Amino acid sequence: MRTPVDAVRVPPDVLRRAATAILQAVDLEPEEASVIAGCLVEANLRGVDSHGVMRLRQYVDALQRAEVNTRPNVRVLRREGATALIDAAGGYGFRPMLMAADLGVALAGQYGIGTVGVRNSHHFGMAALYTDRVAQAVMIGYVTTTSEPVLPPHGAMQPVLGNNPISYAIPRRPPHPPIILDMALSTAAFGKIRLAALEGRPIPPDWALDAAGQPTTDPREALVTRSLAPIGGFKGAGLALISEVLAGVLTGSPFGLQATAHRRREGGVGHLLIAIDIERFIPRVRFYDDLETLVTQVKSAPRAEGSEGVYLPGELEALIAEERRAKGIPLSPPLLAELRALSRQLQVPHIFE
Repeated sequence: MRTPVDAVRVPPDVLRRAATAILQAVDLEPEEASVIAGCLVEANLRGVDSHGVMRLRQYVDALQRAEVNTRPNVRVLRREGATALIDAAGGYGFRPMLMAADLGVALAGQYGIGTVGVRNSHHFGMAALYTDRVAQAVMIGYVTTTSEPVLPPHGAMQPVLGNNPISYAIPRRPPHPPIILDMALSTAAFGKIRLAALEGRPIPPDWALDAAGQPTTDPREALVTRSLAPIGGFKGAGLALISEVLAGVLTGSPFGLQATAHRRREGGVGHLLIAIDIERFIPRVRFYDDLETLVTQVKSAPRAEGSEGVYLPGELEALIAEERRAKGIPLSPPLLAELRALSRQLQVPHIFE
């Protein structure tokens, strides 16, 4: 990932305090604001800036429009055997999903596997936050969620399915970081399409669809239809449908055309987390040994022409996090200006000068 030459580096703890203050200024309780701010900054640390502090403007606007509950009574609605269901009570999904990760690990420790659903929720940020938390407990983690419909079913021309991310995390023998796969199900994100429209250039034909459900190279048309092309065609659409079932239908949450990560105070999306206890299948030492054998095979594969290296899922993000913890998180001048404007608007002492 290239850092803009004019970016300003901000220490992670400074950015976390600033984000917390901004969120508290729009009526979030201190603990809630701190949790959300910490999760946003963690995304920035890993280089997933699309799910970092750039979301603060979106969150502030939604909170000020009373589209998200600022005082959610997050609680476990039901716990039976290896399963549990958490009510996010119309708040953001960060705290409920951290609860789900901890509860999933506890259930897996008791039953070998723990499955936890979350209903009545909103945006939960970077999915890898929660699978990584499971992996830190030396278990395998899986997470998915519903989201606003932007993907058409295979063969259709209307978006019905969310660009529902899926994440897996596999623990490795310390000090190696976990293997973490975190991916949305569209070929490209809306952010890339917006940038192409701004710069007046066409987009690749496998990024988005027009009103007739056909590939388009016009970024402006793609922004109007809000119809993204699923990865792998019917495969990506199929995965999105499964996520709608697991995180939406199964948890009793809105799904398909009714799903929205904002604009519904009682909560418009659902999430699902699964934790798997490795020891119930194979001794941990053997798991670590065999996994490192597989990693060695993967990393030793001859590089393809033009390749910069063979990386495991999440490896580049871990390297970026190490660099940003040491040097600070780079903020572009436009984002820095927006954060300063937010601070002034909310009368929060801004610390970005």
